Amino acid sequence: MLQNELKEIRTQLRQAMNGVISTSMREKGIVYKLNFGVPLPEIKQIATTHKPDSELAAALWKEDIREFKILASFLQPVDEFSSQEAKQWVKEIPYLEIAEQCSHNLFYKLPDVEDLLLGLIFNVEDEYARTVAYLVWAELFKEGKDLIAPVRTAFVAECMRTLAQTDFEASFKEKQAAMKAMKFYGRQSAERAQQMLGGFDDFPEFMQTPEGQEIYNDLKFEFEYCR
Repeated sequence: MLQNELKEIRTQLRQAMNGVISTSMREKGIVYKLNFGVPLPEIKQIATTHKPDSELAAALWKEDIREFKILASFLQPVDEFSSQEAKQWVKEIPYLEIAEQCSHNLFYKLPDVEDLLLGLIFNVEDEYARTVAYLVWAELFKEGKDLIAPVRTAFVAECMRTLAQTDFEASFKEKQAAMKAMKFYGRQSAERAQQMLGGFDDFPEFMQTPEGQEIYNDLKFEFEYCR
């Protein structure tokens, strides 16, 4: 049964494959064992033709195939997936696109999402751990979700560490994810917007740099005009 479904998915992907997209990704250094180059809307459509199932999702996830990993994030039932299992997936994320899809389609919906966030944001060993934490925060804040105090505190402190503590040497993708989460957090209220902007007061040297001014002004514009 499982093998038949995997075979059907392969057939669907072959029918939707786009060589231009897969070639472009490969030229940018995004290399999988197999990449059909199927656009995200079509992958999502394929997912709707299959029933969510943990065994199927696990089988898809373990393969080094772009579309399989994205489909796994759609087809893994949320109520059968724990934060510990999510942390294991995070260790195995190969590229930012997969981090984004897992965060958007699955991770933020987990009942124990706060455990996941605290487990990821202090993880400096796995390449995508902190980036995924910010992406999940962004999804939660986008929906207006509130979080327990320790998780909110960690969010604010780690945003400042990521963006303003230069010796921390956060990656570009981590900084971008942090900015995204901060924007959604600050949109929730004037108080939270000020909390985000006020955090930079503790980093006067950073605020004297072009990067510091650009980040601060970007956030300020977001909070003043886009809330």
